[in-house]
Amino acid sequence: MNTNKIIGYLLLAIGLGIIFWSVFASYDIFTAKKEAPKVFSYASGGIVNLEKKDIDTSKEVTIDQSKLTDPNYLKSLEAEQKAQVEDMVKNQISGQLKEMIPEEFTLKILNLSSWSMLVFILIFAGSKISGLGIKLMKD
Repeated sequence: MNTNKIIGYLLLAIGLGIIFWSVFASYDIFTAKKEAPKVFSYASGGIVNLEKKDIDTSKEVTIDQSKLTDPNYLKSLEAEQKAQVEDMVKNQISGQLKEMIPEEFTLKILNLSSWSMLVFILIFAGSKISGLGIKLMKD
């Protein structure tokens, strides 16, 4: 037997081994027999702090009647009101997101996505290695 054919069979076996191992490992992970590798995890207490902040919504904006003709004063009043509304909206949205999407779910999705990308790369590499083996066997 020719050395090229032996190397070709070896490369074919290695490539198919990589592909089959990737598929079976993914099957175990997606059927919850094993856990996905933890690429992403919490540093200390969470990825993003979505705690509600207590904002004093009863805070009133005081208007100085004597400065109503000053455009800079009006702009500062508008900016202050805008900032207060933005803070209120941010807190409402972050509170709702925290209730809708648990932190563990986000990490699980990120870890499964990273595993899927790795498996895609492994299957692609396995197919290329097997393709090299097949080319060597033909020669």
